Amino acid sequence: MTPASRNLVIGLLFGLVAAITWGGQAVVARSGTVAGYSPLDLATLRYGAAALVLAPFAWRARHVLTGIGLPKLMGLVATGGALNALLFGWGLVYAPASHGGTIAPITAAVMGAVLAVPLLGERPTRGRAVALGFIACGVLLIGWDGIGGAHPGAWRGDIILVAAGTVWAAFTLLLRRWRIPALAGNAAMSVLSAAVLLPPWLLLGGGVVPDMPWQSNMLQAVGQGVMSTAIATTLYARAGELMGATRTACLTAMVPVAAVLLSVLILGEPLGWAKLAGVVLAVVAMLAAVLFTGRRV
Repeated sequence: MTPASRNLVIGLLFGLVAAITWGGQAVVARSGTVAGYSPLDLATLRYGAAALVLAPFAWRARHVLTGIGLPKLMGLVATGGALNALLFGWGLVYAPASHGGTIAPITAAVMGAVLAVPLLGERPTRGRAVALGFIACGVLLIGWDGIGGAHPGAWRGDIILVAAGTVWAAFTLLLRRWRIPALAGNAAMSVLSAAVLLPPWLLLGGGVVPDMPWQSNMLQAVGQGVMSTAIATTLYARAGELMGATRTACLTAMVPVAAVLLSVLILGEPLGWAKLAGVVLAVVAMLAAVLFTGRRV
């Protein structure tokens, strides 16, 4: 196996583990909004826990991070960090978990390819452009569930989830453009996100967290902070280093499979034909974009 092939296999493995973990994150976050947590509560629990786990890695990489500079690190906070978490949690106030685990990552796949043109100079081949078009159609089918399907009114959350997916795509591309190491970048982003979120959260009295059972708080902190942010985001960033930003952004479309299955099995959310068709279309198109098409530079 050539080094390039080995990197592709390892990158696919890392990306798939991250995608499945993020599918579960949508279910955890939705259960939090239903229980009464605000988007700020969820974001603070997420990055507070992630910061505790990743702070030693940020300290170990402090010389590398100093060379990167605070402006670029805050750019990561504004895309993959605090802003993304707030948008994602806000979207799930209105939309079901299956939408959170489908619309946001699929949007990231499409916008990752679109934004790669000005940010990285990567132009998709005609085949990948066609595949991304089918992915976009999958998003529209899933979104129909929030207009005339089982979740009328969820379209408000869907719009916010599109914004969350867009800023996440920017995060993926900025990691590649600025050549930020995966673990060091995620550690710094998590610590800085916690620093941004904690002051307003404390000023508001800690939201509903003090009144919630400790088991619920631990579920949100571990599920979103440790698993989805500390572990999955590091694997995802490493996959971007191994496979390239555009392929990695496309791989996030695997999140819908886990999200839809878990939302049905755990939360009992209905699975309509339009949503199912949208997920299948998007995932098949994603596989075609990753495995059978290349890119022009």
